[in-house]
Amino acid sequence: MMLGGIKKDEADSTAFRANITLSRGLLAQADTALGNVDERLVRVRELATRAGSETLNAKDRSAIATELGQIRDGLLALANARDVRGHPVFGGTGDSAFTRDATSGAIAYTGNESVATVRIGDASEMQVGIDGRRVFGGDPTMTGVVDVFQMIDDLKAAMEMPLTADAAVAAPVDPTVDPATVPAFDETAARSQYAQSISDALTRLDSAEGQVTSARAANGARAARLEIESTQLDTIGIDREEARTALEDTDIPTTMVEFQKTITILQATQASVAKLAGLSLFNYLK
Repeated sequence: MMLGGIKKDEADSTAFRANITLSRGLLAQADTALGNVDERLVRVRELATRAGSETLNAKDRSAIATELGQIRDGLLALANARDVRGHPVFGGTGDSAFTRDATSGAIAYTGNESVATVRIGDASEMQVGIDGRRVFGGDPTMTGVVDVFQMIDDLKAAMEMPLTADAAVAAPVDPTVDPATVPAFDETAARSQYAQSISDALTRLDSAEGQVTSARAANGARAARLEIESTQLDTIGIDREEARTALEDTDIPTTMVEFQKTITILQATQASVAKLAGLSLFNYLK
């Protein structure tokens, strides 16, 4: 019976070790994705800082807008990354994480609120998925989270703003608007709005980078816990192997003979004690 229990526990431990190995890979993949997100946000900051320079011309701003669009596409690909099991890293337990609207181009979270987990012990589970809403935003019901995609869209729109009267004239005209009702272009107001957009973008970038940093820290803490769980399994495995060896290496016939000898001696001792206990002082003197 004891050997059966030991073998069952060892089979469970083998499964848990396999799940820990899988979890390590999933967490490493998530950390790599988060690192790539962080790198792209650093580039967005560089572009936003550069956009604040007064020496930039319309061509420079157009180039920045183009690169921002490419970064946005790259971030969307990272947000929709799948792990080695084919599950979305940032989409909970759903089939997708983020979707781009075919008409407006807006990006929204389409995953669910659950997070993927893997069992690593009898009563232990490890979270291996990441709530993409807390990293990228995209869910209007969540407060205090910056929508990374919208932030880039707003910054890109600022790069495409006309800042001079000539640029305003060259800009596409909305056919539904009567030109006579359009007020004269105010260059000072336009530049002020542009500067404010840059400032807002940098402020929101602080929060967006913080979201990524928090996600990486939590992911790292889970990886550290995996190492603790793995060490515990190894320690228990050593103790279990010693117990198994002690049982399996026992010479059963010899043990039974020794056991029978012990029983015989014990029975003889008990009989002697019982006989002595029955003697009275009279019988003893007699």
